[in-house]
Amino acid sequence: MAELSESAKKILEALPKDGSMIGNTALRKRLGMDAAGFFQAKRELEERGKVVTGRGRGGSIGLAAEFIEPPSQPSRVEGVKNESELYDPIKKYFDENWAPNYIQPNYYCCVKTATPKGRKRKTGLWLRPDISILTVSRYEFLPTKDIEVTTVEAKRYSDATPQAVFETASQSKFAHQAYLVIEWLEETDMDDSEKESIKRILKEAQRFGVGIIQMKNVSGRWDFREILEPERQKPDPDDCNTFIEQNFKQYHPQIRAALA
Repeated sequence: MAELSESAKKILEALPKDGSMIGNTALRKRLGMDAAGFFQAKRELEERGKVVTGRGRGGSIGLAAEFIEPPSQPSRVEGVKNESELYDPIKKYFDENWAPNYIQPNYYCCVKTATPKGRKRKTGLWLRPDISILTVSRYEFLPTKDIEVTTVEAKRYSDATPQAVFETASQSKFAHQAYLVIEWLEETDMDDSEKESIKRILKEAQRFGVGIIQMKNVSGRWDFREILEPERQKPDPDDCNTFIEQNFKQYHPQIRAALA
């Protein structure tokens, strides 16, 4: 079969790819073609079965069904497959934003304390947060030294439920403040979401004094936004001390030096 003429190709290229019809007169003027050349090329396309024609003043033309392109689907934003993929970006966020505020003689330490992959978390008092932060603050005119433990619980978007808030809040037994960091896939921020489940998460977080941070992957870069600030808690000193002993073992010398 002979190749289409240049005029026919020109018309074919200009037709809406979704199958919408366009008036002959409008299309001819857009392409700058004379009437004779346009209709000759149009007949060529009809004979090849590449277009269909419609009625109406001046007639209309559109792509035949087999040449219509399906509408493009909006790209679906997918979250991480494993929660553990969130740990390093979260640790980096705290290291970059908190550590500079604790220059010597103050002290800052952030460690991943999540339960190793493949092991189940033990129930009871010593639930392990995913990330734990310890800071020591000293003051110029006060003789006291302030030690503070912050815990961070990470959740994938699909795992963001009020239960995650309760889990994070339970860490107030040994932490001074706790954050729940949620992988966020929606266009609007969490505090603008209309989803009832998200509204409940924020409501429960406020009730228990849990901080909320959303983390969104924007063009391969993690963007963090603090939605709720945590309330400072008063953990049991013995529980807090035991938590530090168990989870910051490799940093005990530095912690003792900061408190000396």
